[in-house]
Amino acid sequence: MTHLRKWLALTVAMTLAAVLAAGPAWAETAAGQKGESVKTAAVLDKTVVTARGVESTVSQTPGGVGVLEAEEIAIDQPISLSDELGRIPGVRATSDSAWGSEVNIRGLGRGSLVYNIDGARVNTATQINAQFGTLDPNEIERVEVLKGPISALYGSGSIGGVVNVITRKGEYTPQPVARSYLSGSYASNPEGFNTYANASYNSPDCWVYGSASYRDHDSYEAGDGEEIANSQFRDYQGKLRLGVKWLGGESDFQVQYHEGKDIGIPGTGVAPLPTAADVTYPRTSRSLVSFDHKFENINQYFKESAIKVYYQSLDRRVRVDNFPAASKVKMLTPNADHETWGAKWQNVLAFGEHQVVAGLDFWNWHIESARTRYLATGATIGDKPLPDADYFSGGGFAEGNLVLAKNWTLNLGGRLDYISVSNDDNYLYTKPPSPAAANPLITPSQTKDDVSWNLHAGLTWNFASHWSMSLLAASAYRAASMEERFSYIDLASGAVKQGNPDLEPERSLFLEYGLHYDKKNLGLSASAYANFLRDMISEQIVSASLVQYQNVAEAVIYGGELEAHYIFLPGARLYATLAYCRGEDTDTDQYLPFIPPLNGLAGLRYDHSSGLWARAEVSWAAEQDQTPASVETTDGWQTVGLRLGYRFDLAKTRQEVVLGVENVFDEDYRDYLSTSRGIELKDPGLNFMAVYRLWF
Repeated sequence: MTHLRKWLALTVAMTLAAVLAAGPAWAETAAGQKGESVKTAAVLDKTVVTARGVESTVSQTPGGVGVLEAEEIAIDQPISLSDELGRIPGVRATSDSAWGSEVNIRGLGRGSLVYNIDGARVNTATQINAQFGTLDPNEIERVEVLKGPISALYGSGSIGGVVNVITRKGEYTPQPVARSYLSGSYASNPEGFNTYANASYNSPDCWVYGSASYRDHDSYEAGDGEEIANSQFRDYQGKLRLGVKWLGGESDFQVQYHEGKDIGIPGTGVAPLPTAADVTYPRTSRSLVSFDHKFENINQYFKESAIKVYYQSLDRRVRVDNFPAASKVKMLTPNADHETWGAKWQNVLAFGEHQVVAGLDFWNWHIESARTRYLATGATIGDKPLPDADYFSGGGFAEGNLVLAKNWTLNLGGRLDYISVSNDDNYLYTKPPSPAAANPLITPSQTKDDVSWNLHAGLTWNFASHWSMSLLAASAYRAASMEERFSYIDLASGAVKQGNPDLEPERSLFLEYGLHYDKKNLGLSASAYANFLRDMISEQIVSASLVQYQNVAEAVIYGGELEAHYIFLPGARLYATLAYCRGEDTDTDQYLPFIPPLNGLAGLRYDHSSGLWARAEVSWAAEQDQTPASVETTDGWQTVGLRLGYRFDLAKTRQEVVLGVENVFDEDYRDYLSTSRGIELKDPGLNFMAVYRLWF
């Protein structure tokens, strides 16, 4: 209750400050409620499309929401999407490698987040990153991040939030038109290049879109000049997408393929991997096939009905080698194939000013895994880190905006899902070390059924011109993953890491307060949140020979965020973000791991009418000394980044050249969320980059 009182006190303080700051505007809005015409400016200029299933401004969406656009991603040329997501307050990269960092949202990550690409759920193991690297950032049109369980449109796993990626496509145009785009970039650290191209044919009734990319980078260097060995990567992707108007609606069909090769993983903090060895993806790939069909304006009340079906697979091939000479194992090759099929039917209903989004959502995740151990003796042993297994989730959801009064909107949402997790028999070996070796059954086939429900209620109040505030309460749910239930892995120490099929689901009570202000030249968004977690799932040392997943803790994660911008001259904009997060195990009064320290971003951008523009930014994080006893603390750090660009028209084309420098002062540092296997995984040092872009 102490943490709840702190959160309530902060919420009341922010509310009083906002009402006092509104001053005369409060009286103006009160007069408007008596019948006078009052025009209230929209708060923030970014529109969130999928957070509530209908278009909505950030200020009218209870709960934390962040948006990234294609233009910003293109000039930054991030290696991984998760690096760019760090521009959103409350979101941080948790680096296992330069290529495929994961994401931490308000202290929760990996299995506590849902990651969608074009509405298709990306399911894969989380012990070694292989999600956010499987998409070239140049292919992204838009990213929306839900910071917490603030919507009923997403099921189990969204207890920490949702990352929803929307990729590029064609469009319907009044007249037929063909468009093309090319970009190329070079970076000095990690040294290498990116190439990307797309082309589309657009017409009133159909469009066709295609794209391809290739990237190749060496291992990077830290600020002290040390090469972070085995951090190189190489990948390529291709996509074909078709849109057509027919059958009284619009269809969207696409095929995506991404493959990475020779991807080094220098560190990972959650996988049972040996410290003194190299971990590499010799190959990993992601494939997506999806079909969408949407009807609009069916009648006065039925505004939209859309159905989506998809199939998405991730193939992971891992090689662990370069063990010490005295090791009994010379190489490990764990592999897994993850297949997810899904279907979603979503409808938008309107009753005057009121809107309701409702539908059905089904998906099934199937995994097949294998591992081979190559011994120093020349023998090989085969086993399965995880038995062949399926995770099925199916249910219904509904979420609606109810306009209570002119300036009050109530958002209610709920979801009910049936979850079934099943596995095949799993024996100690698929290939014993000798024909006479005992081969006991370690995980019998079984099925675990569960029913989950999520509820939330949010209230938005436009209490004055340019001002709005929101309050949200939600109950969220996360069922144990297949890894947490069924894994069986021999650790380098000789112990066994074993799943627990009897795990209870994690559940949370989530509260958030938001405050927004927006005028023509000034914008401000602030929030305070508290996430009360129950039955948290974590690895526990049961004995010297056994590490097992167990429900062990009740915890609280709380914090606040601030985002602001100020246009002080035509074309000149100052902006800043700030994020604070703290997590505690309330059973043991210990700090939680993987809680980011106080951090932020501040920048200045100037755009001249000639097409010349410049940007200067400072990213920073404070010292993190609030860590569990077994986790190292980190020092504070700050880096400076510069961009200079020029956009111009030439011979019926538009072109742009961008020059940039990252970590200008070659800061030697390690971010607290950069994970490792007993090594110090530092972040990149000084990096020079150049980007060329062409539209025609």
